[in-house]
Amino acid sequence: MPITIETQDIDTIVAAQRDFFQRGETRSLAFREATLKRFEDELVRSQDSLLAALAEDLGKPEVEAFVSEYFFLLEEARLMRKKLRRWAKPQKVGTPMYFLPGRSEIHRDPFGVTLVIAPWNYPVQLALSPVIAAIAAGNTVVLKPSEISTATEAWLVEFVGRCFAPELVSVVTGDADISSALLDQSFDFIFFTGSTKVGRIVAEKAAKQLIPAVLELGGKCPCVIDASADLDVAAKRLLAGKFFNGGQTCFAPDFVAVDERVKEKFIEACERVFAEVPWNEGMAHAVNRESYERLTTLVSGRVIRQGEDDPEEWKLAPTILPDAQWDDAVMLEEVFGAILPVVTFSDVDELIKELRGHGAPLAVYVFSANKSFIQRIIEEVPSGGVCVNDTMKQSSNLKLPFGGVGESGHGRYRGEHGFRAFTYQRAVVRRWLWKFDPFAMLPPYKGKLKWLRKVMK
Repeated sequence: MPITIETQDIDTIVAAQRDFFQRGETRSLAFREATLKRFEDELVRSQDSLLAALAEDLGKPEVEAFVSEYFFLLEEARLMRKKLRRWAKPQKVGTPMYFLPGRSEIHRDPFGVTLVIAPWNYPVQLALSPVIAAIAAGNTVVLKPSEISTATEAWLVEFVGRCFAPELVSVVTGDADISSALLDQSFDFIFFTGSTKVGRIVAEKAAKQLIPAVLELGGKCPCVIDASADLDVAAKRLLAGKFFNGGQTCFAPDFVAVDERVKEKFIEACERVFAEVPWNEGMAHAVNRESYERLTTLVSGRVIRQGEDDPEEWKLAPTILPDAQWDDAVMLEEVFGAILPVVTFSDVDELIKELRGHGAPLAVYVFSANKSFIQRIIEEVPSGGVCVNDTMKQSSNLKLPFGGVGESGHGRYRGEHGFRAFTYQRAVVRRWLWKFDPFAMLPPYKGKLKWLRKVMK
């Protein structure tokens, strides 16, 4: 088990990182590339121990852990190392005639000492993805992993210690008091992934010190299915996204709104998928008893489930609530588990009103063959991302930005967008020491306005 960092040690860690950053070593692209390569190599060597930690914390199937935590990170690190010099190259822009002779550029500069606070549901990917983005951008990082996923927390302490010098990346472990102490530090940038409730606290503390922050939160991501959709395809792809990682994905479909004319046919399609795919034999469980018990309180009314719950293993059977109503308890909070409420709609205007009333989530999913219906959902229901006729794909492409809007957060990362998140745009103008400078604004001004009016039309 990792040893909890004492509050006074945080000052020492941050001070050491600030001194290291100010020495300028992280600005070297060669240093960043070498660091990313060391990360890649160590990640490959640590694959088995990583999968084992995820199995211990979440019962995460090896295939899911391999794809979403291990390989996703490996691909992102490789992409960053390959493209870093291109992303970091100053961007030349035009220079006004009255600044000539001169040259104008936009540089991407690192913020400095950054803080990354990670959640428990994808405890490796959502910890290390922002870490490698911060490193690629030239920052140092203090990482605070979730104390709930204890095996992965211990794995991260050991892994980071093998990969990075502490003045570049340090892991700070502990409970909410340690997180609060970290947020009292004068970091240059904060990256937080977690609940909207805690996100508000992070945003408030960051605002008090004028610290820029990216907040990756959640929300109730809707999946809309109209009467034109292929219901068998929709059911299979929807349930695949919903039950991945035991439903504990911030951008997973949270509930389904289906056209009432095809509701029963859709439920029958879901039952056929349940008959074909044994999720209950290979699905991640809740992270702890508290999470499991919260989920059980959301189950009411008619229930369609595959298998039985296992309270000892904190495992909720894959569950569909086919007769859910818009005002049910399960529709008033983010489910974040293996429960799928199904509500209906008959009028598109009313549907959009209901969806907008649930806030702006990380994702909106829509299954339809009707282009005008799809376009209305895209244009009128705000969200961080959209996926049409599938689920999750919009957040699994490293070439696309990932992030929320409104209550689901702000800021974007993944691949190049992660590099951009951890840098700021810096305007740089270069001029030459020529004595002749016709546009120098120096008194006396007599006669100059008439000349400027002729030139600057």
